[in-house]
Amino acid sequence: MTAQFFEIVAPDTAAHEQLRSFLSCEDKSLERFKQCSEFLKLIDKLMMNMDCATTTAYVLSLCGNDSDRYSIEELRTLNPLIGSVMGELLVQNENGDKVISVYDRDRLGSMFDGARYHQTREGGSIHTDNVNIPEAWDYLLLSCLSQGEVGGENIIVDGLKVQQQLKERFPKALQTLEENFMWEMRGVKDALYEAPIITYNDKGFPLFRHLRPYMESAHRKASRPLTKEQLYALDVLDALTNSSENQVRYRMNKGDILINIDAQVLHGRTCFSDAFDAVNFDEYLAGNGSVMKRTMERLWIRK
Repeated sequence: MTAQFFEIVAPDTAAHEQLRSFLSCEDKSLERFKQCSEFLKLIDKLMMNMDCATTTAYVLSLCGNDSDRYSIEELRTLNPLIGSVMGELLVQNENGDKVISVYDRDRLGSMFDGARYHQTREGGSIHTDNVNIPEAWDYLLLSCLSQGEVGGENIIVDGLKVQQQLKERFPKALQTLEENFMWEMRGVKDALYEAPIITYNDKGFPLFRHLRPYMESAHRKASRPLTKEQLYALDVLDALTNSSENQVRYRMNKGDILINIDAQVLHGRTCFSDAFDAVNFDEYLAGNGSVMKRTMERLWIRK
């Protein structure tokens, strides 16, 4: 269990000055971005703390109380550059995209009808993102460009604390979670694979893989009904991850970037609603609406 698994941090004045200088020049290459030394010192510090499990989740607040400090276009420029200095950006869908926009495509859309979580307005389903591909990776970066009209609190869960509770109070459930479950590579390709919900790294820290609707769908597709032992273990896990003692709730605003060890910090959100006349990012930039939908940008990063 970490002493403080979640922290909000902000760049200092020198780091903001370097970012402003970078964004005002024509050369917005990765090499030019690497000259923002004060800002990158902060990123290096966050990565070091996360890798040592000192703090496993951060919100990096770029705008703070000044929502106009950086424009949406500037934030979209910075997001993949921040991810690229942290490691390799991974493909997240069949189209080969490495940066995914997270917003509600259709008020009727649902994970239970085959939609991906990031395409819906649904809440709940505390999860990690590393369920669509069998390969392990490290960091999740989720950047807020715009909030919805109501709801949409981010739920951030201390996975190290949850595993400790499983070990001390629910060893039977933990043993089952350490065994293989079926998973589907939804949105990446039409395939299934097997992997445990909880494994461990070389330092002995637990690593989670969890998004229950995806896993249940994979078991149905494989014609392998979940056993009583598996259902019990999943119910215990979901009860612990939904417990307030294991959660921090934080409503991200424009310029807030959630950065965490994906397999050690489970996350979710409360359900939300966009404004009645809200439009997606492209329509908003084209001037076809005055209100933008709740929109995040998501990166998966392997160091």
